[in-house]
Amino acid sequence: MAPLWLALALAGPANAPVTVEVVAVGHVDTPATKFVLAIELTATGDSDDKAKAAVAKKKAALLQQLSAAGVTLVPEEPGAVKTAPVKLESFDTSSDGKSDEKPSASESFSVQAPTRAAITSAQEIVGKTDGASADQPPASSISDTAAASRAAKRDAIAKAKLDAQNYADSLGYSTATVVSVSERGDLGTLFTFGMSMAARGPKNMFEPSRGDTVPIDVAVTVTFRLDGKK
Repeated sequence: MAPLWLALALAGPANAPVTVEVVAVGHVDTPATKFVLAIELTATGDSDDKAKAAVAKKKAALLQQLSAAGVTLVPEEPGAVKTAPVKLESFDTSSDGKSDEKPSASESFSVQAPTRAAITSAQEIVGKTDGASADQPPASSISDTAAASRAAKRDAIAKAKLDAQNYADSLGYSTATVVSVSERGDLGTLFTFGMSMAARGPKNMFEPSRGDTVPIDVAVTVTFRLDGKK
């Protein structure tokens, strides 16, 4: 049996402060500042080259109309392979084995606008353009992700404080003081973040935002010192 003095030393003061780590996920819905619409354009011609030329002509005319509505072409990423008009093969043939349809070509590209109203106008223009389609709703995003992330972090800190005070109340301490804050992506933080995302459903986890606001989530780990044993 260990001496009494050793047992007391190991036990420590009955009202000594304790530390607790809280992982919290902050969330904000930020008004979208960019809307992107994917468009597919198709045209036919007497030959493959004429079909491709027809697509290019339609695209130029469509972009001119969209520009007047405040919508611009999304620039290609540096190093990206440029998408060229491609021939669409037809499987409808006449009795002599030859196709009854003219060669056709298509090209896919995206346009962007800073407001929902402008991108809605773009959808209307595309809908009235022969050979043009935009089947997917426009994707929305924000330009200043840093400001949105800071707002989400403030929300995370507020949630962490509430959780820490709940620990303090449950354990009989009067105060919960912040000792450190970390954004490290350890397994515990990633698990909590993943659970928070899953609560919104798989579609929201993997699909781009298409609403007028963009959800921003940030996970932080906050360490608190619980003092003042009641």
